[in-house]
Parts: sequence; structure tokens; C-alpha cells
Amino acid sequence: MTLFGAFNEVLTPEVLAKIALYEDEPAEKTTKAVEGLVHTVFGGLLKRTTTEIGVNQLFSQLQKSGYDGTLSSNLNSVLKDATQTHAVITTGNEAISRLLPAMKSSIAGMISSYAGIRNSSAISLLGLTAGVVLDVLGRQVKEKKLDADGLAASLFDQREAFINAVPESLFPQLVEKVGIQQIVAGVAAPAKRTAQALPPRNTSGTATRPVPPSTVSFEPDPDTDSNGSVGKWLIGALIVAAVGIGGYFVWQNSKNFSADSAESTDAVSSAISDSAQSDTVARSLAVPVDTVTNRPAPTTATTAVASSASTATGIATSGSTDAAFNTALTTYLNDPAQPKGRVFALTGVTFEPSSLSMTSASQGQINELITLLKARPTLQIQLQGYANDAPGPAAGLTNKALSFKRVNSIKQQLVGAGINYLRVDAIGLGTGVKVGELGKQPQKKINVKVITK
Repeated sequence: MTLFGAFNEVLTPEVLAKIALYEDEPAEKTTKAVEGLVHTVFGGLLKRTTTEIGVNQLFSQLQKSGYDGTLSSNLNSVLKDATQTHAVITTGNEAISRLLPAMKSSIAGMISSYAGIRNSSAISLLGLTAGVVLDVLGRQVKEKKLDADGLAASLFDQREAFINAVPESLFPQLVEKVGIQQIVAGVAAPAKRTAQALPPRNTSGTATRPVPPSTVSFEPDPDTDSNGSVGKWLIGALIVAAVGIGGYFVWQNSKNFSADSAESTDAVSSAISDSAQSDTVARSLAVPVDTVTNRPAPTTATTAVASSASTATGIATSGSTDAAFNTALTTYLNDPAQPKGRVFALTGVTFEPSSLSMTSASQGQINELITLLKARPTLQIQLQGYANDAPGPAAGLTNKALSFKRVNSIKQQLVGAGINYLRVDAIGLGTGVKVGELGKQPQKKINVKVITK
């Protein structure tokens, strides 16, 4: 059973109804909020265990707060007593403040908006949910006799289940708010604690004092007379005076150098300014702008400019689909007036139905994207995946999981080709249709969003 199965066993409909009554919120909204908080807390703990300090803190928190499965086993009874319920909430919120510092308010705000409940209720539910999540983890530590490293590894074993379990409507917000992009992309891993050197054991039974690491002492000698101290002060004063005189001469020389080079600097600045101005004029003449969409109009001149820019950056344009993508993206990147955040469709990249296998014709556009990223070292992108052809939860693969796996496979190709993984984010958005949304068709595509030009 996955951890999320264990959470569902604890948070039964009866328990959720009592939680809703305690918070004075509608049962449906409370259930939605608690489910969202379970995934959010779990995602936050995953991120925490990517550092050695985080691994130690999580394990210590479980031990110190007595999370060992007792709470989750008796939650139904605890919720009958308002005093006990309040104690669970308080302890849980204190644990979140330690494990996810400075995130409590932002998480509560996200859940409040997501589930449609009061912000105060979201904070209260965060403490209660955190207590349940930590208690289930504590029970696993106790039953499996895990140490801190084992706990971190077991959390990461649930990464795929976590990705599949998060509701599609919450997934993008959760990833951004908690900052788990690298975890979702499969790049991050649990930290391994370094072995701590232990002091030598004393087998004699007598008290011992720690042995200092060195016999050299930096304490002042009590036998030193005052004349020695005066001499040290005089030497220090001479050194300060020498440094001051040297600094004065350096300042004078730099001042003269600045005066001599001012004229040449002005000339260079003027040349750069003239060049920038002529480039702006040329661009405005060569790329007409559609006044309705405020984007470059699809004219012959625009295509010519984009094609020449593509050639200059070493981007080949083989095939009409690849050429259209490269033309549009290159034109946008070459125009500093265009803001970041534009999205371009990788229409040349397709996958076999219900699989992670790209069609043979897709590799060309992937190669073009690699070439473009190498030609522009400051460019950062986000790959956005959509899928509508997953076999379904019964087969263990939802549309959200499939969309993520597809964009992540593209990211791994880019990273394998030498692109720094920090420059490429990958996120799966499922079908792109939110729960209850009408009139929008499920999507199956890959987009490239420009994060930094």
C-alpha cells in the first residue's frame, strides 16, 4: 500500500465529516481542502529531504513530537474532544513552521482559494492534516525500523504515486508554491547524511577531558612585559601608515587614468548607442507589427528576417513544421521589446498513443530546440505537456502522469545533450481541462514557454 492509501484509510468520510463540523465549513469543501493539504504537506516534506539538514529535522520532529501511529489510529476518538483536536492542530502547525519555514501562510492562502474556505480554516486544517501525515510517517518508521536516511528514501519511493494522486486543478499551483519543480522532473534525490566522527570511547571508567586538536596556544603569554605590547602597537601603526600612503598614490594614478580614458569611453558609448539605434530602426522597418494583436505580422519581410536570424544562430529549418516553430520563436527572441512569457507549440513533436514513445518525425524538432538553447545560453524555458490518451487510473497511468512523463523525457534529452537542467523546467498539465469546466476540449500537445530570454 502507498502512503496515500494509508492517508485515505485514516481520513475516512466519517472523520472528514467531524473535521468539517469542527471547522464550521461545508463537508465537500473541507474534504477538498484536506485532500489538497495532504498532497501539499507531502510535497513539502519531499523537498525538505533533499538536504541533509532537512532529513535530520524531519526524523527528529517525528521522534520529539511522539508521532508513532497513535494519532492516526485514534483520530476518530480525538475529534470528539475539542480540546484534544485543538492540541493536534497546534502541534501540527508548530511542526510545519519548523519543517517548512515561512510557508504556512502561503500554503493556507493557496488551499483557501482552491477549496473555497476561510483562510483561518485553512490554517487550522493545515495543522490537523500535518499531524496526520507526520503520524502516518512515524508509524512507518516504527514498523519498518527506519533511520533518517531510510525515511527519506521511502518518501521518494512514493514520488510517482504522489504525482498521480495530486488533483489536476491543484498540481500547477502546488508545484510552484512549494517549489518542487526538480522533484516532479525527477532530478532531485534524497540527501544522504554524512557520517559523524565519534569521540574515542573511554574504557578505563575514569573521567577524561577532551584532547585539544593542537598543542599550539594562541593565548597571550602572562610573562610578557608591557614593553612588548608597546612595540607591537608601534609596528601596527607603521603598517597602517604605509598602507595609507600606498592607497593615496593608487588613488591618484587611477584618477589620472580615468581622466585620460574618459574621452575614449565616451566615443565607444556613442558608437554603441548609434549601433543600437540603427538596429532598432532596421528592425522596425523589417518587421511590421499587427496593431490588433501587437505581434509581428506574418509578412514576407518578417519571414526573411526570422530566417536570416535563424541562420545566424546556427538553427536549421528543415521541414515546414520545424521552420514555422523556429521562425516564430527566433523572431520573438530577437525582439527585446517583446516581454517574456510567450508560449510556442512544439507541433512537430508527437507521441504514439498511450505511450512515451515519440514518433520518428519528432526528433528533428527536438534537435532544433537543443541547437537553439546552445546558441542562447541565457534562454530558460518551461516544457508544458498535455495528454488525453492515457489508459486510465485502472492501468496505473492518468493523463496528468502521462503528460508529465512525456515532457520529462524531452527534458532528459535536452540535459543529455549538454543543456543545464536548471534552464529547462518540465510540467505535466493533464488534459488542460479543470474539474467542472465546460466547453473546453481535452488537449494532447507539448508547449514551450519562454521563462527568460
